Amino acid sequence: MVGADNFKVCVERGVYGCVQPKREWNQAEIVAGIKTIQAGDLVFFYVKNRGVHGVWRVVETPFYDDIPIWFDGEQMYPFRFLFEATVGDFPIPVDLNDILDLRDRGRMWTFDLNPVQQKNQYKITMSEARELMRLLLRNNPIRKPSKPISDPYIRPASAPSVEVNFSSNNQPGRIRYEGWLNAWLMEALSQGKFQEIFGEYREFLNLVPTTYNKVMDAFLTHSTQIDGMEVLYKYTCIELKTDRATLDDLTQILKYEEWVRRRLASGDTHMVQSVLLAYSFGDDVVEYVKKRQEIEERTVQLIAYRFDEISRTVELSSASQ
Repeated sequence: MVGADNFKVCVERGVYGCVQPKREWNQAEIVAGIKTIQAGDLVFFYVKNRGVHGVWRVVETPFYDDIPIWFDGEQMYPFRFLFEATVGDFPIPVDLNDILDLRDRGRMWTFDLNPVQQKNQYKITMSEARELMRLLLRNNPIRKPSKPISDPYIRPASAPSVEVNFSSNNQPGRIRYEGWLNAWLMEALSQGKFQEIFGEYREFLNLVPTTYNKVMDAFLTHSTQIDGMEVLYKYTCIELKTDRATLDDLTQILKYEEWVRRRLASGDTHMVQSVLLAYSFGDDVVEYVKKRQEIEERTVQLIAYRFDEISRTVELSSASQ
């Protein structure tokens, strides 16, 4: 989401940047969001008072660079990624009313104009990207060649990759802020890790808005190709806690499970799996999950994490009994 002036700079130079909040916990959430971005991802811009423009493609993983580019003297937007033109030139954008209509019909649900977090970029699902492409093609029936990036921004050799800051905590093995735990998880998922826990996943998003005026910490889609046909067969919703998970936290993930079941899975209970990932779990949480499995034959995976100060790595293990 950008203003018209900054959008002009973005598309002329092929670079986009996210804000750097002053508070560490908020900065952690920004890093968590940008850690979902991978080379090859499609890029759409929502330009204020204009609509959604597209489409470009990310060319490399995000990096940190505070060299001034945009027109905001107080904000350098240092968490950046580069992109290139792709597919074609679509001068007529998608109107906001079309986006809101898609939301009303449940076909666009990650796009949030009133975010709970201070974030200015959103990862969307491929099914939502197809809807945006359909509308761009509808608005621009005569397809034109892509406009090349006129003044490409070159990543400085000294610009490092965006790093996860494992803030220390008084409790050994515990990460200080939830945002850093989220950022670590997104980085791990981008590398294809933990399929033995979550199953084979296709897409991973975080800080996903829901109708509860809260954001889902992490969300995965599971799909595969069968004889050239894409089959989406499961969703995973994940709640993260840096400390001890309580019954309130369990209630929250169950709300997300129900929301995904109704909104995305057409009521199919078995299409949604829930994960509560925390430092530790109350006995009442473990007991509730055990009884739910016995009575309803439905479960919530309880996954414990530990941060190793020496190796600077995070390990996951099952806490379900």
